Parts: sequence; structure tokens; C-alpha cells
Amino acid sequence: MSTTAIYSESFKVRASEVDTSGNITLSSICELFQEVAGNHALLLNFDITDLQKQNLTWVLHRMDIKINSYPVWRQKIKIETWPAAGDALRAYRNYRVLDEHDNELIVCLSYWMMINFKTRRPTRITHEILELKLSDRDHVLLVKSDRIPKMEEPQSQKEITARRADLDMNQHVNNARYLEWMAEVLNEGQLSRTTQVDIVFTRESIAGDIIISKEKSLNDSGTLHQLENQRGEIVAQAVIS
Repeated sequence: MSTTAIYSESFKVRASEVDTSGNITLSSICELFQEVAGNHALLLNFDITDLQKQNLTWVLHRMDIKINSYPVWRQKIKIETWPAAGDALRAYRNYRVLDEHDNELIVCLSYWMMINFKTRRPTRITHEILELKLSDRDHVLLVKSDRIPKMEEPQSQKEITARRADLDMNQHVNNARYLEWMAEVLNEGQLSRTTQVDIVFTRESIAGDIIISKEKSLNDSGTLHQLENQRGEIVAQAVIS
């Protein structure tokens, strides 16, 4: 196994990353995952700056997150990450969030696709990446193939305008913002009880898009979420429980 196959970074949870209860927010967790993934990809020579020279870039398709315990303000945490081979159209990346005693706080399995930067359409993962010696460590969660059901009649919804500040280096809305928009229709009690997030990203959003964040209860199994743009197109779906 390559010595760079598993990568880790340590952080101290900042005040800007927590909610009113002092717990780290779902969007901050996502942003930290993006940070370590990007730094690891740089070491492996396939981060977005390398790929953009070939008119390619990575896009996040799905994240399955399991939360055992929320890190809190000023807590020291370590995030481990490792990529795993999928097929020619999909790759996986695992994450583990650990406390100072190596207790597992959060795990995540993310699903990635490569797109052509100009056409914005999916393309086959390059041979250079497919041939890399990646980690043979097990996934932190089982790979999912099921779809999140489409929502027909929401119980609550909220309109949100995408800002330029929401965009990332791929020139579209950062995935962490989608989690923020979904959380807007939940109350603080629901957020504090959240232990599982399964979110699928289906379409890009850009500055100026009008997003409707919709939510519907799934009885005892959490809430179903759907983000739609001004054209009625679904940009993301999730089950939060």
C-alpha cells in the first residue's frame, strides 16, 4: 500500500464552525471534508488544479454521513481520509473524524464523479488515476445504490437566493451550502438529534438561482429534503435522521 494512501490532518473547532449550541454544524463538517480531500488529492497529483489543465474536475455526487458525537467549540479533532477505486465513472472517498483519544465521532463515505470542465458533463476517470495504488482499507459505510425518493407534497419550504459568496473554484455553489439550505427548514431540536445524513447532488447551481428548500417528515425515520431551482429542477435530495 502506498504511504500516501491514508492521509490525516488535525484541526481545532472554531467559533465560526459551530451553531448556537456550540456543536459543529453539518456544513462545517462538509467543508472540513473538502479541505482534507483537496490536500490529499494534491499529494496524489489529482486535485482540481491538476485536472483543470486537462479541462477536467471532480464533482461530489453523494455523501453518506453517520454522526456518533458532534465535536464542539475548541475541541481538537483529527480527520483521516482515503480514496478507493470504484469504476471508470465513479470513485469513493472515506472519512473518519476522531477525538484526541482516537474515539470515532463521525464517519462518511463520499461518491465522486469526474466532469469535463467546459461541457459540464460526466466523463471517464483518467487512466492515471485508475492505475494509482490506493488504499485497500474497508469503506466506513456500505456503498448505496438506492435512490432518494422524489418529494411531491412538502410540509414546509423556504426560498433562498444563491449568492456569489456561495460559489467555489468550480464556479458553482459549494456543496456545503446545500446542507445549510436544507437545515434552514429544520428546528434546532431536529438538528441536535441528527445522526445520519444521506445527500445526493444532482445538478449545479450558480449565483442568482432561486432555490426552494422543501422538507417532509418520514415519521420515525427522519425527514426527506429536496432543493429545487426556479425552473423546478431538482438540485439535491437528502434523508436526514
